[in-house]
Amino acid sequence: MSSPFSRELHFCQVRRTSYTMDGFCLLYLLLILLMRSGDVETNPGPNTAESTVSEMEFLKLAQDIAPSYYNAVGISLGFSYAQLQAILAENLKNYTNALLDVFMKWNVKQQPPHSNKRQLLANKLRDIDLGSLSDGLLSGPPIPNITGGPPRLLESQTKPPSAESQTKPLSPELVERCAKDFKFKYRSTVCKIRADPLSPTSTVQFEDLHTNLVLLEEHGTEKRLLDYNDILNLKVNGEFPKRIMVQGEAGAGKTTFCAKIAWDWIEGRHSSHFVWVLIVPLREFKQHTIGQIAKSYLDKDNPATVSQITEYIRSNPDKVFIAFDGLDEVSGKIMKTESSESQHTDQMQLQPSQPSVTSSEACGSSSETDDIGLADILCSDQLASCSVLVTTRPWRAVEIRSDGGLSKLYTFIHVEGFSRENLSVYIHKYFPKNDDKANQLIQFISENDVLYENMAHYPIYVAMLCLMWKELDKQKLKKMKSLKTFSQIFKEMIAFLKEHYAQKEVKKVGSPSLIAHLKKIDEDLVPIAKQALNGLLENTLIFSEDDFEICPESKDTACRVGILSQEERIATTNTDTHERHSHVQLPVFFPHKLFQEYMAGVHLASLYESNRNEFNRLMEQVFLQRKEEFQYLLYFTVSQNKSIATHVMQSMLREVDRYIPFIVDVAFESLDPDVAALVKDRLLPEETVLTMDIHMTAHTVAGYAFIGPYLVELWINRDCGPSMSLDVAEMICSIPSLKKVFLHGAFHHCFFATLATKGKESKVKTLELNNVKCPTSASSHHLLEALCSMPNLSDLTLFEMDLDKKSNEDFYSSLKANASSIQVKTLELHNVWFPTPASSHHLVETLCYMPNLTDLTLPMDLDEEFYCTLKANASSIQVKTFKLHAVPTPASSHHLVETLCYMPNLTDLTLPMDLDEEFYCTLKANASSIQVCVF
Repeated sequence: MSSPFSRELHFCQVRRTSYTMDGFCLLYLLLILLMRSGDVETNPGPNTAESTVSEMEFLKLAQDIAPSYYNAVGISLGFSYAQLQAILAENLKNYTNALLDVFMKWNVKQQPPHSNKRQLLANKLRDIDLGSLSDGLLSGPPIPNITGGPPRLLESQTKPPSAESQTKPLSPELVERCAKDFKFKYRSTVCKIRADPLSPTSTVQFEDLHTNLVLLEEHGTEKRLLDYNDILNLKVNGEFPKRIMVQGEAGAGKTTFCAKIAWDWIEGRHSSHFVWVLIVPLREFKQHTIGQIAKSYLDKDNPATVSQITEYIRSNPDKVFIAFDGLDEVSGKIMKTESSESQHTDQMQLQPSQPSVTSSEACGSSSETDDIGLADILCSDQLASCSVLVTTRPWRAVEIRSDGGLSKLYTFIHVEGFSRENLSVYIHKYFPKNDDKANQLIQFISENDVLYENMAHYPIYVAMLCLMWKELDKQKLKKMKSLKTFSQIFKEMIAFLKEHYAQKEVKKVGSPSLIAHLKKIDEDLVPIAKQALNGLLENTLIFSEDDFEICPESKDTACRVGILSQEERIATTNTDTHERHSHVQLPVFFPHKLFQEYMAGVHLASLYESNRNEFNRLMEQVFLQRKEEFQYLLYFTVSQNKSIATHVMQSMLREVDRYIPFIVDVAFESLDPDVAALVKDRLLPEETVLTMDIHMTAHTVAGYAFIGPYLVELWINRDCGPSMSLDVAEMICSIPSLKKVFLHGAFHHCFFATLATKGKESKVKTLELNNVKCPTSASSHHLLEALCSMPNLSDLTLFEMDLDKKSNEDFYSSLKANASSIQVKTLELHNVWFPTPASSHHLVETLCYMPNLTDLTLPMDLDEEFYCTLKANASSIQVKTFKLHAVPTPASSHHLVETLCYMPNLTDLTLPMDLDEEFYCTLKANASSIQVCVF
């Protein structure tokens, strides 16, 4: 009987199988049997498997190499510049696909076939300062070659498959070492604040300039104030929410908010219970996985691997906090898709801007790396119990809100920027040794509410204002005070930057050489503006130096001016020493997206003349279709040229879905009277009633004032700062169709002063002042002057005038003195306060002296002094209709009845139903003297 393990070699026909675990196990068993029988040597000698490079390794290299290295890689591998550009063009400027193409072509060219391609490629990568990738190529385990001969059986392949697939967990010591590396990185990079927002070298210590921001938590349909110290104590159904969406406008401080979380973790404060905090700027890592990102933050000598990091996060989700910064800076839509294996999933996919790269390339493919893609985290397909925070501009948050299932996973928080108090704190931190300078800037901002609403809440703008306030002379500072539109503000900022740079080269102000230098700067910025627009269209916020290859001088000029910035990304510490100290191409970017949008607007406006068809295509097919996303680009474009503004406005007015406040904003940015007239005649005749509440910005209010619409009624239900107060007063006095005005809130002194000066031009007939606050005694006097000068005013309602004791008495004293000039016919006084007997006397005498007063309503409690004075002057009151809604005291009843008897023109009387018996007895006794027709 022969042994079942005969040393005779037998062949059998085996069905081809895919690379499944079953197939691999069969192969594994067969090889073990052969080795035990002695028919296969454990070390058969040299083989090409270790010296070749697999297609998957080429793909990983292509993904890991920055686009700025494309030419260096290609030329080092023997390709000409022309060939590289042709390959890039064939791949639609997709650098990952182009690099993969280069690698595959190089692989085919290597002769003889058994040459050590791995070592050769590693040497080439090291020669061009990509040492870390070179080391990884040499040290990493080779992937089986599916196109070569039979691979040599490696030592790892003599172990069971499960042993190979398992990752050795991180030891507690290594977990702590990783945490220390993360903290070192954040302390040295993330947690630095620029004193000059446009200078990468102007960083200061975090707490030297950091100031808390206003946070609001969505609670049902409302928002409630959220203290930063309580953010990690949020509860949703009894536990901390696992997904938090933090939304805020550009420059509101979202990135600094993430830095604050990192700083508090470093200092052992609010987030100290997390073992790891990972801060991920999405614009830099949108094609990486979470393990790769965390690994890139570690020191070079830290042995933790990507798979170990991933496994730790996966196994300890409650110990890790992840903050993704800038979802709006990632291209493509968040969408549900099917997996590549045709299994239905709810995986979200962040599509990269390059058209040919797959979602696995964009987000990290867990099928190849066993790592976790960022999109999987965002949609909670992975790390569902890990705490994740995401920041974005509001327009991008809509995609998550619109997905019913996904929106339920998120808690929504709004970053509103600085409060008025925090603004003051920040400015004083900026000018630590010059309180006068700080106070002057604070006063300037507080007195210009357009500037305050549009810029003062946003740290990046405040930093820019501080810089300009520090550098500009008095004449230019005075000009700043007149700025209203975003376009004016950014035009002034860009001009400041250009002059600031030019005067470093040419000191003499106004000299021909300085003018020539400024002109040269403008010429250099032309290609920068073009690149800005291209970047917006591709949702690109970070550029490589190669993107400016045809205009390197322009790039250098823009960086020196401050319109572009160039600095290292968040530095990775696990890079080769030689690579760290050699010349590396650095990413190039605009200091903030609004600067990119302004420059893009400049170029887009130039297309109106140079390529009208392209201008129309972009405007109608892209920008007007995504108005919310490109709001500021539209602002900046229409401000460049009146013809452009008219052209764009005509396109907007042809749209079916027209949002009027946005159209008003765009028209205002143009500052073109013809555009204002176009909007007024084509759109606003439909709007005869306008309500301005807390949701309407000062910018929009200024837009309505600029256009001068055909309003009949104007309702103001909010507090107004200086410029908004001025705009409202101008509308009241200048719009000829305006007949009714209702005011509720606080107004600046300039509101009352303007009404006093221009009230005679107003056509308003009905005016209601509801809890209107007069800030000074002078304001109350101006109000009275306005009431006397408004020629058509016939109906006046005063409701809870908010005046202190002295101002109150001064108001009624002045009212009496000017009563004969007031043309009001109908007067209502609601809850008017009389702090002294003198105030009562003044009001009664006012009623006597108003020549046209025929209708009087007093729906309030009035003291005995008032009724006594009213009785004494009743014969002088010309009122025909008298409405009294409150119940007087018994003593006042007699005075009131006698008043009714003495009023010579009284024909209509309305009294409350709950008057006491004393009143009716007195009324009965005097009934024959009362001339009332309707009771």
